[in-house]
Amino acid sequence: MPANSSKNDKNISSHLIKIIFCGFISSLIYFGLIAVFAAAALKSDFSTSFYMVAGLIIGAITGFSGGFIISKMLKEKGALYGAVCGCVQALISTIILFMINGGTAGKGMLILSAIIIVFSVAGGISGVNLKIKKKY
Repeated sequence: MPANSSKNDKNISSHLIKIIFCGFISSLIYFGLIAVFAAAALKSDFSTSFYMVAGLIIGAITGFSGGFIISKMLKEKGALYGAVCGCVQALISTIILFMINGGTAGKGMLILSAIIIVFSVAGGISGVNLKIKKKY
């Protein structure tokens, strides 16, 4: 029994490292897309009220894709792994946005975190349940 327990512990720690890495990459993609949007907004006449909406949409997209990818990689427990990946992405994003905003946290950061986690869970569930049909 102890040998099996050790193998299971290594499997869990391996999954956790992959999930944290995926959450980190999702955060990088989030801020990359935000930077692209900000550059486009400077060149055009976007209304400032659209900035928050764009941030939430980008958060939803990156959250869903992070949960989807990690669940496709691990092939099990889509909701759980998607939620953990979303929490990692939300935590990293919130910390960075907190530093950018000068130490103030608004409702927007909480809404963004909730959207990232919810869409990451949805992506995790989709990633586990989506079957790719092979054509021969």
